[in-house]
Amino acid sequence: MGALSLNLRRERSAPGAARQAIEHRFAELGPARLADLALVVSELVSNAVVHGRGTITLKLQHDGHAVRGEVIDQGGGFEQHVRDSGPDDFGGRGLLIVEALSSRWGIHEGTTHVWFELHAPGTSPGMAEPQLGDAKRPAELP
Repeated sequence: MGALSLNLRRERSAPGAARQAIEHRFAELGPARLADLALVVSELVSNAVVHGRGTITLKLQHDGHAVRGEVIDQGGGFEQHVRDSGPDDFGGRGLLIVEALSSRWGIHEGTTHVWFELHAPGTSPGMAEPQLGDAKRPAELP
């Protein structure tokens, strides 16, 4: 029961900064759920660092039943596609991890605004796409 909004520089340290903020703010989730949340956020922030542009915004809300999150950067968008990765591939598993750990996730079409939900065990997600924030990309920063 709380929220976190964090702007991150598009640097290699961004996933670690996001994890540290999550561990501090959402300790009440318990070790297993906190680890899942940190991993999902790390993967999405890492994708934003590697493939995105500009500042990365992380928004999280916890209502006692589910954690809903968004990772937004200022890139031009991408297709929601989980690709197959072979055992010798260096990368390409991030969205597979997000899909495996999230109750559901998606992308606001034509943007790099990714949302996800992690539900408490024994609860089920609703059918509508979450409305955590504006589906528009943030303005380009100087």
